[in-house]
Amino acid sequence: MLRYASELRDGTPIADLACVVRGRTATDAAHAAIGQLPDWLLATEDTILAAALVRAGARPKRHAIVMQCDLRVSAPPVDIDERFTCTDLPDSPAGPAWAAILPSWRAAFPPDHPDHFDGDDATAIAFLMRLVDGSELGPMHRSTTLLVDEAGTPVAGIMINVRTQDPPRGGPWIADIWRDPSLRGTGVGAMLISRAKVLLAEDGLVSLGLAVTAGNPAQRTYEEQGFSTVIESQTVLLPPAPEPEFRFPSGQSANSSR
Repeated sequence: MLRYASELRDGTPIADLACVVRGRTATDAAHAAIGQLPDWLLATEDTILAAALVRAGARPKRHAIVMQCDLRVSAPPVDIDERFTCTDLPDSPAGPAWAAILPSWRAAFPPDHPDHFDGDDATAIAFLMRLVDGSELGPMHRSTTLLVDEAGTPVAGIMINVRTQDPPRGGPWIADIWRDPSLRGTGVGAMLISRAKVLLAEDGLVSLGLAVTAGNPAQRTYEEQGFSTVIESQTVLLPPAPEPEFRFPSGQSANSSR
């Protein structure tokens, strides 16, 4: 009733690219998913299936918009402001470097932000390191940049991995981008994206993709940088398996005693 690609993300199984098998209904597929995949995440581009899953008890997790930019279309580069310096992200979780990065990263995604990260610092560093070492999305590209201010304090960054799938789901991918809220309106995000596009094009790559949560105001910045929507996907969390019903042995009831 349901076709999907099975993956594991952060230890959680996910049914990705889920779609209804021809001849079946979205309601049939939703009930089959809930019965056979308890506690799984499920991602689908089918809005009818997503709605059927929610009606059947699944919990909405994310409405993602996949955007893509054609790097063969030339655009005027946006120079990095002279107040900032581009440097590399640390390649090890040890030492004080990540502790200095996390304040700006966390400030960029406060609790009311659609992409807020709820884990502790150790979990956050482990998540970011999986992007750095390529184990999460694929090799990290040299366009990955950490931006520091004149005092040497990390204030913004962009992380770009090269995914193995073909575009628009794969290829060069903005895995993360952030900037300290104090830099709002300075164009730092556009600077980082523009620099990345130049370096990717120099390496012969032809596209750059990303996924942004619906409602994230950063979508406007991406559009201004030449990105357009190519896919919309909704992710839901399927409910846990029901508790087994206890049955008393034949001839006994809840009020019987020995």
